[in-house]
Amino acid sequence: MHARAQSGFTLLEIMVVVVLIGILTSVAVMRIGGGDDRPEREARRLAAVLNAATDEAVIQARELGLRLDQDGYTVVRLDGDTWDADAFDHDRALAPHTLPRDLTLVISTDDLPGEREPGDSDDTPHVLILSSGELTPFEVEIRHPGNDERPWIVSGDLDGSIDYHREGDAP
Repeated sequence: MHARAQSGFTLLEIMVVVVLIGILTSVAVMRIGGGDDRPEREARRLAAVLNAATDEAVIQARELGLRLDQDGYTVVRLDGDTWDADAFDHDRALAPHTLPRDLTLVISTDDLPGEREPGDSDDTPHVLILSSGELTPFEVEIRHPGNDERPWIVSGDLDGSIDYHREGDAP
């Protein structure tokens, strides 16, 4: 008796091909379709950090602040009459954060007295987060220098509400 040669593919061969197609499609979408979502991701993260810091300030009945640097930001706590930048080093939600190297922060505090640029030598925070839940009204732009895309904006109001949106879109 002759064994008949089987034609066709095994289930394993089909599964390997489907997995390879899925991997190649994912790589193509990440490179072509999605664009750079880092500014949006950083805006969402900063808004979450500010919301957590506001909650922390109210719960602990302590004054906090947000200090911006050229390459990131730090939540600081008022201890006596000095701002403690190391207060949340071991707190996952409020630990200092460094931005990806090609992103920048620009802050505006509605022309309030003492408006400063990120990274200046003054240790006073750029945004005050009070134990009452109030905070300094502000807008922080997160952008790529030299990129024409509209920046992402994280904004906060005196009542403690925090939002993020794309420049030109409604908050």
